[in-house]
Amino acid sequence: MTKPTVIAHRGFSAVAPENTLPAFQRAIDAGADMIEFDVRLTADKQFVVIHDSTLERTTNGCGLVENHNLSQLQMLDAGAWFGHDFTGAFLPSLGEALKLCQNRVLVNVEVKTELQDDLALNGIADLVGKQVDALGATRSVVISSYTRRIITRLRDRHEHLTTALLSDEHFTDEAITKLAYASGATALHIPHQLASSSIVEQTKQAGLLSAVHTVNETSHMQTLIQMGFDALFTDHPDRMRAQVDRHSESKETTWSRYLSTSELTPRS
Repeated sequence: MTKPTVIAHRGFSAVAPENTLPAFQRAIDAGADMIEFDVRLTADKQFVVIHDSTLERTTNGCGLVENHNLSQLQMLDAGAWFGHDFTGAFLPSLGEALKLCQNRVLVNVEVKTELQDDLALNGIADLVGKQVDALGATRSVVISSYTRRIITRLRDRHEHLTTALLSDEHFTDEAITKLAYASGATALHIPHQLASSSIVEQTKQAGLLSAVHTVNETSHMQTLIQMGFDALFTDHPDRMRAQVDRHSESKETTWSRYLSTSELTPRS
């Protein structure tokens, strides 16, 4: 019997600044099966790892991420806000984040955007697909987004890539499962407030994986593991690792049926 996949939400973000290399390294050390991080497109069409559309919360910069080049963004301090020990941490590029994780841990790249134009969204999907391909990371990465157009574009043009649809819509469990399935996604990711045994059953019947975010309390972890979710996002991968291992002794996780840390050679 496979065990639920432990996903470190923005790295080990309870003990290190989110979406930075120190947070990713600590997540690996804590035994996470997968690391989730967010990417946004920069002014020079590169992907930088950051959650917010603006810089103020997690860096010493200001303004919109999309108005800055990658080189400008990487000059900012992305660690001091969290603690003095992390002063000097920077915003990694997609490539730098994947390089740290390569052959060590699976990765969930969440694509963030406020754009609504289909042409622009197609461009973002194509670009992230091509970059993951070029980095030789196709077998270890799942690409997720709240933006359904990005997922369907990846299905249509990059079908070898694994995807997940994020949703916080209060649809019926059947409706949101059908939406994920129709999008071509392998998994459906929902917030813990929408978690239920019903949606676990619906996704299993549709052949999808189910994941829930973000789960930090031990009692909630135990409940959701018992419900049968395939993966759980947490800011505390050490706690989740302990709970999952207590539940199952299997070495195989749910996502290991689809992904592997054994990588392809990056394309030149």
